[in-house]
Amino acid sequence: MSIIQNHRKAIARLLMRCLVDRELVARDLANPLHIVLPRWDAKLGDAIVSSFFFREARKLGARVTVLTVPELVDLHRLDFGVDRVIPVNGAPTLAGLGPLVRELGSVDVFVHLVGRIQPIEMLFIRLLKPARVYSLDDALHCVSGKLGDATAQLNVVERYTRVLLDLGATLINRDYIVPLPLPLPLLERQGGSNITHILINPYASRPDKSLGFAKALSLVRALADAWPQHHIGILCSPASRAEALQLEHAIARCNVRTLVELDTPRAVGGAIQRAKVVVSVDTAIVHMAVGLKASLVAIYPASNSSNPWLPPLSHHTRIVFSRQGQRQHTHTGKKNMNEFTDVDVIQPVAELLQESIAETLAVDAHIVSGLGVATGTLARQLPLISRSFPEVADCHPGTLNLQLRQPLRLINPHHRTAPLAWTPSGRTKEVFDLLRIELEFDHLAHRVPAWLYVAHGSPHWHTPTVHEVIAARLELNGAQRCRVHMPAHAVELI
Repeated sequence: MSIIQNHRKAIARLLMRCLVDRELVARDLANPLHIVLPRWDAKLGDAIVSSFFFREARKLGARVTVLTVPELVDLHRLDFGVDRVIPVNGAPTLAGLGPLVRELGSVDVFVHLVGRIQPIEMLFIRLLKPARVYSLDDALHCVSGKLGDATAQLNVVERYTRVLLDLGATLINRDYIVPLPLPLPLLERQGGSNITHILINPYASRPDKSLGFAKALSLVRALADAWPQHHIGILCSPASRAEALQLEHAIARCNVRTLVELDTPRAVGGAIQRAKVVVSVDTAIVHMAVGLKASLVAIYPASNSSNPWLPPLSHHTRIVFSRQGQRQHTHTGKKNMNEFTDVDVIQPVAELLQESIAETLAVDAHIVSGLGVATGTLARQLPLISRSFPEVADCHPGTLNLQLRQPLRLINPHHRTAPLAWTPSGRTKEVFDLLRIELEFDHLAHRVPAWLYVAHGSPHWHTPTVHEVIAARLELNGAQRCRVHMPAHAVELI
C-alpha cells in the first residue's frame, strides 16, 4: 500500500472518529441476547476458527446474526447453526447502512475481532446503538469490550472465548465446526474417490502466502520419494487448479495426484478427515485440519511478534516456520513462504505418520558410451511404456549409460510393464522395469529426476555394473561422472 493511500486512510479514520465515535449509551442486555457478528470478506479459515462461538452462544440462549458474503451463507446457516445469516457484498456502503440497520433491528452485542474497525463500520455501530461492542480497536470510544491490549498475546480462539466468558458462559467447548460430506460408507457405495494418505496444500489466497512453484515441486517430490507406498494429493482451488496440474506433471510421480474433484469445503473436509497427515501453508486447510483433529504440519511465516492465527498447540500438530528476510514484510508488505528445507517438513511428517522415511542409497558413476541403438528403440518404446507409467512420457528418447562404482541389481522397481510389442513387426515382446532415481552433477545446483531403465531383452540386463538411465534432455556440459540417488530397498548390492 502506498504512502498516499495510508495517509488517506488515516485521515478518513480521524474524521469519522471525530464525527461519530461516541461511548455507548448504557442499557441492560435483552433476554434473549441479540449478537451481531460481521464477516464482510470470504475468508473460510476465519469462519472455521470462530465457528465454536456460535454453538456456545446458543447455550446462553442468545440469538446470533451473521453478516457475510453469499458463498459463506450456507456454511453459517447449515453447519454452524447460526439463527440468521444476512448476505452482504463486502463492507456496507453509505447508502446501504440504513436498510441494513433496519433489517437487524435491536442489537445487544456487536463482535468485531478482526483488525481495526473501519470508518464506515464506526458509523454502522453508531446507527445500530448496541449495548456492547467487543473489538481489538481499543482506541475507539464506542468499544466497551476492549480486547486489543488484553488479548495481544492470545490466539483468535482465546479472544472469542473472552467474549463468551464476559457474556456469562462457563464451560466452553472450543472445538471447531468443520463441514463434512456424507458418511464414508455411503460415499463408497456411490463410487467415492480414493483415500489419499498425505494431503498437501501449497496454495493460499495470495501468491506471497503460497509456496513458489520450485519449492512446491521440491517438497512434494521429496514427500513422494520418502513414502512411495502412500498416495499424495495436491489440494487446490479453482484459481490454482491449472498451476496444481502443472505441478503434478512436473513432479512426475505415480503416487501424486491433483485432487481437482475436491471443489467444496465439505469435500475437502472429508478428505482431511480420512488423510493420515495434512501439510498446508497458512490457510483454511490448517484450521479445518485442527477442527478435525487431523495430523497436521502447518507452514507459517516466521515473525518476531505473536501470531494469533497459529494453530493451537497439540500432540498431532507441528509448525514449520519459513524464515523472513530482515524487515522484508515491513518494506514490501509481502511474505516469503519458501525459506525452509524439505527436511523441515519431512521429519515432522515422519513423526506424525510414525513411519520411517525410505532410506536412499548414493552410488558414484561414470558416464560411458552405449550400444548406439537406444535412440531409435526408445522412440518406439516410450509411448507404450507411458500408457501405464505416464511420468516418463516426456523423457528424451535416448539413454544415459552409467558405469556404477558399486554393482547392483534392481529387485523392486517402481513399475514393471506388461510384455510390450514395440518392434516394427510386433512379434517380439519385452518387459521393462523402471525405478525413480535422482542424478547429482557437479555443474548443476539441483538433482535431476530420472529413471533407471531396465529392458529385460537388453545386454545390460546381465551387466550389474552398467545401467541405462532415462530422463528429460540433459545439458551435460562435458560431465563425465555423477552420483546416483535411489531407494535402498529397491536394489540389491552385489
